[in-house]
Amino acid sequence: MTFRFALAALAGAMIATGASAQTAGAFMQNPAFKDPAPAKCETTFDMQHCAAHDLRVADAQMSARYSALRARLKPAARQKLLVEQRKWLAERDRGCIAKGDRYRGGSIAPVVVAQCWVDVTKARAKVLAKR
Repeated sequence: MTFRFALAALAGAMIATGASAQTAGAFMQNPAFKDPAPAKCETTFDMQHCAAHDLRVADAQMSARYSALRARLKPAARQKLLVEQRKWLAERDRGCIAKGDRYRGGSIAPVVVAQCWVDVTKARAKVLAKR
């Protein structure tokens, strides 16, 4: 078994069997999906790897916008924003996992979940930037 195949099997098992238990944060940190992203995102594993990379980029942008907004707020508003962000994070994971559950464990389900996390995180960054 090659190292790449072993990583793919591990990542697939982690995501396919535990998608409903996994968070976007855990997905981004999966050692099978380290940067750089593959040159082509054609296989299911590579699609997940590309999505993990895209999610790290989107998450960094969202975090920067969150921090910039937080720095401009007074303490009470900061606390309100923190509660809002934590709620949003939980909803992001729950909503995207529900999208993947529609595929009933098919091989595309983890890709659907991962791409949802990317899209929703980018949207959140835009919302934070407008505030």
